[in-house]
Amino acid sequence: MSKEFTSSAKVSVVMCTYNGERFLREQMDSILEQDYPLHEIIVQDDCSTDGTWAMLEDYQKRHPELFRLFKNETNLGFNANFRTAMARATGDFVAIADQDDIWFPQKIRRQVETIGEADLCFSDYYRDSKYTPRNDNSSSNLKECISPQGSLPVLFFHNIIPGHSMLLRRSFLGKKAAWNPAFYYDWWFLLVANLEGNGVVHLQEALNWHRPHADSAIAQLAAKKRHRSVVNPTWQPYLFGWSDLRRMRALPAWKMFYEYLENHTSETKEPLVHKMSQAIRRPGLPLRLCWICLLHRAEVYPQSQGAKQMLRAFFLPAIYAYGNTAFDFE
Repeated sequence: MSKEFTSSAKVSVVMCTYNGERFLREQMDSILEQDYPLHEIIVQDDCSTDGTWAMLEDYQKRHPELFRLFKNETNLGFNANFRTAMARATGDFVAIADQDDIWFPQKIRRQVETIGEADLCFSDYYRDSKYTPRNDNSSSNLKECISPQGSLPVLFFHNIIPGHSMLLRRSFLGKKAAWNPAFYYDWWFLLVANLEGNGVVHLQEALNWHRPHADSAIAQLAAKKRHRSVVNPTWQPYLFGWSDLRRMRALPAWKMFYEYLENHTSETKEPLVHKMSQAIRRPGLPLRLCWICLLHRAEVYPQSQGAKQMLRAFFLPAIYAYGNTAFDFE
């Protein structure tokens, strides 16, 4: 990307809201404080019953040149709400905003500077229930910095890169392959950008604070679908993960996901992911997949080293399957 285009690129911020009155003002103010000029801020509300809509209208009155507000007639859920909201964007790039986060002023500028020719740029972020000021360099702050691994072998098992950390090229979002109404939008973007697009760039700099709380859409969905009572398991995944994997294999979203990976990789294009896709779809106990994960542990489980890495890499198919609700898609 040329420097001229970088400095003049139009960025659309897309936010979806649902009963977000408690946190919304902090997030809106942080978006308006960006040191990069924004093209538009699109907010689509999913039938909120609190004061969210009134708050949005207040922001629109104060910034009519920026805000475009939309209200759904029926509740779509966060996945479909984001999908339809992003289709309204008119900028060169689309930045996804959660209603309850706080952005740092340089977020958009640094992602526009970094994305290059790629379709998607994701950045690091802070995660804690209590906001830590960004100028606080204490160890307690640094421990909460999340720097996700964006390689396909890691994404094979987990959706670890959230939409709120992403900047996407709108031309990519215009491709039919980029949208899959039967799967989580952010995980799917990563797959398609890697396998059918111009790739993904990781900006290793924390650019926003993500606020985890029990009322968030993801937390509510996980609580609704949870089928394991142990929230922080230790030995349980090694024993019970195999039955969870068997359960997941019957789910339509699981079948679609790994069929897509196998069909869009080969022995020459992402060969490791191709072998893993073939192995996980074979019936029975996935011992071949366990062996592949062990041999390629540095790629599939880079979080640790030594004996712990070897053990967890071998049992990774069971660990990832234990209590997994990512494929219980509605």
